[in-house]
Amino acid sequence: MKILILLFVFSVWTSAFSAEKVDYVNLGATLLKDGYTQRAKKVLEKVDVTKKDFDFARYYTLKGVLLHKLAYPTLSNIFFEESLKKGQKNLSILLYVAKNHWQLQNYAEVVSTLDKAGEIAQRDPQMLVIKAEAYKKQGMIKAAWSVLDEGISLFPDFSRFYSQKFYYLMELGFYQQAATYAEQYLKTQSYSPKDYLTIAFALRENNQHEAAAKLLEEAVIKHRNDEKLIELLGQVYVDQEQYLMAALVFDWAAIQHPKFSKKAAALYLSAKQPIRSMQLNRRILEQKEKFRQRLGIDIYLDDYETLVAKTPALKRYDLLKDDKIAYAVGYGYFRNGDYVNAKKYLKQITDNQLFRKASHIFQQIEKCQSDPVACY
Repeated sequence: MKILILLFVFSVWTSAFSAEKVDYVNLGATLLKDGYTQRAKKVLEKVDVTKKDFDFARYYTLKGVLLHKLAYPTLSNIFFEESLKKGQKNLSILLYVAKNHWQLQNYAEVVSTLDKAGEIAQRDPQMLVIKAEAYKKQGMIKAAWSVLDEGISLFPDFSRFYSQKFYYLMELGFYQQAATYAEQYLKTQSYSPKDYLTIAFALRENNQHEAAAKLLEEAVIKHRNDEKLIELLGQVYVDQEQYLMAALVFDWAAIQHPKFSKKAAALYLSAKQPIRSMQLNRRILEQKEKFRQRLGIDIYLDDYETLVAKTPALKRYDLLKDDKIAYAVGYGYFRNGDYVNAKKYLKQITDNQLFRKASHIFQQIEKCQSDPVACY
């Protein structure tokens, strides 16, 4: 019994001694630094702030960082302000304060806070990015531009400054200058297919198709496996009705990405290159899509004999349930003078618009049957 009592007393004494020795402030700081935010929160809640000579400046700073990470910007700034009042001399906390103001859309406060941070803010290119954006949000474009110039002089390899200048110039309508900054931006080591896409899309949206195409041609050569770049380059040519150029892009891409065969074939047809369209059509792996597109090529070539010869295959792939295909087949039989089959397929159409078109063919069939000479 005595042994049990002694063990109990020892455990209580050990726990008390351990609790006294645990430095929750230092532990909380370590956990925050290592990214254990929730654990840091629980630890900092255990801090005894009634201790003599308690370091409130450090404690409030840690609370400010914690609340910033937990996305409570207003509360975070309250603690940072208190830490400064309590003697916090490390002005790097002003960077957190500025970020909190950014989240709160207090753009004037972002600028004034970073001005207070002085040289510390200038050491971080991301802070200069935020400062420039804060000026821009207030409509102060010249000030924003000046900050970006400062950033480029301090960090010439930081690509974000060039991309910001690009977007500012695009918004202002200075497209040629914008393209220059886009090139500078993409010369940095951090460019990626996404960067090319973003800039090219912005150029396209502002009708700068030639600049977009030039940029995307370079991008596609560097990143030939990126399908989005290929698609956007093709679309930029389509926007300009340069169908042959678009077809060539997708034709080249189809060697590595067979799914582009369909687009290449369609664009060759738009470019009045039916033979090349037919060649690309043969590469299409999905049979239903191949037959759908091939009907369009046959119609373009006025080759209705070849068109109707595909009827058994169309039945096999259950494509004649599609009103557009049924109309094409019916029209093909009509053009070949096979009025029985023409009526057969045209009668099964349920789409109102197509049926109205079919009705005109029915009328023409009646004329041809009553007066065959009229059809020649």
